[in-house]
Amino acid sequence: MSSAPASHAEWIALIREGCAGNAQPFQLRLSRLIARLRREKSPLADLLSKALSDANAAHMTLARDSAAQQATLVPVDAESSLPLTTVLYPVVLDHHPVWPSEIEKGLRALVDEWTNAGKLIEAGLAPSRTVLLSGPPGTGKTLSAGYLAEQLNLPLVSLNLAATVNSLLGKTGNNLTRVLNHARAQPCVLLLDEFDTFAKRRDDGQDVGELKRVVNVLLQAIDEWPSTSLLVAATNHEELLDRAIFRRFDFWLRFPSSTLPQIEALLIQLGCAANLASQLAPGMVGQPLSDVHRLVIRAKRKVILEGKTFEHSILSLANQTSIDTEIRAEADRISVVHRLRAEGKSMRAIGRELGLNASSVSRMLARSDKEKS
Repeated sequence: MSSAPASHAEWIALIREGCAGNAQPFQLRLSRLIARLRREKSPLADLLSKALSDANAAHMTLARDSAAQQATLVPVDAESSLPLTTVLYPVVLDHHPVWPSEIEKGLRALVDEWTNAGKLIEAGLAPSRTVLLSGPPGTGKTLSAGYLAEQLNLPLVSLNLAATVNSLLGKTGNNLTRVLNHARAQPCVLLLDEFDTFAKRRDDGQDVGELKRVVNVLLQAIDEWPSTSLLVAATNHEELLDRAIFRRFDFWLRFPSSTLPQIEALLIQLGCAANLASQLAPGMVGQPLSDVHRLVIRAKRKVILEGKTFEHSILSLANQTSIDTEIRAEADRISVVHRLRAEGKSMRAIGRELGLNASSVSRMLARSDKEKS
């Protein structure tokens, strides 16, 4: 009997929150009341539970329709008037992504949380709001954001890095804040690609105060991110991220370099015969999956324009691609060395980040400077 006054107080508080329009506190309080009624074996528990689930489903449908309209009103850079985001809705992938099993399981678990958000809310919980994707280039991180948006039927809002980053002090932080505010205003999947551009370590002595302020803006945004939108951050350089970033994310998926089964499966999916895929795949292990997709498209064009067989076309292109990949990988490393050198890092510090010794870094820079001259 002593529990009755407390129960009455809960119902009164629920009514006040509903009248005030405090949706999230209202849902959490109602979920606690439903759990209590279930323990008391009250038939009201199932009725309220169904009403809450139906209301959430209707709200999500309206929110998605509204989001598709609002997302097109993108924020712009105050000086250049360039859009700070691009918006894609509906998202339709042209082929089913091929990921390692642990990545596939992680993404499916995330989709499952969002498609069953009503059950989580009933239990006083919420689906994961933020996810960090890290790993080598071309392993499917950006594609994952598109996959999540497609599966959840939400607009994909992607940050426009070139427009957002501004050399003027304070402008980058302001632009980033505009993007974050825009994305949390309606249900969507927000993709922050090349996340290390904003979330670099704050212990770097070469960094100016503006960069530290941008990291602080991000930390606060991740902590306060609403459960109505999904924030997806992707980086090729997790070693450059501020240490405080990692523990802020609900989900962290680390993408490995492409594997033999993965490349073989992708080649078959894109139209290669099984025996041809088996012949090509070993030479492409570790390469970006985007390169595999590009190779197949180039081979198909070659068939149409030159009248050669698909097998002949793709094998000749694959031989050239392996050479191009080595050249590009070397160019990418040299680019990173120059960038880190410009930040004032020593040869030894650069070597530690790239897994090279200081003399190798020095030779790489000397060779690059000679080629430029």
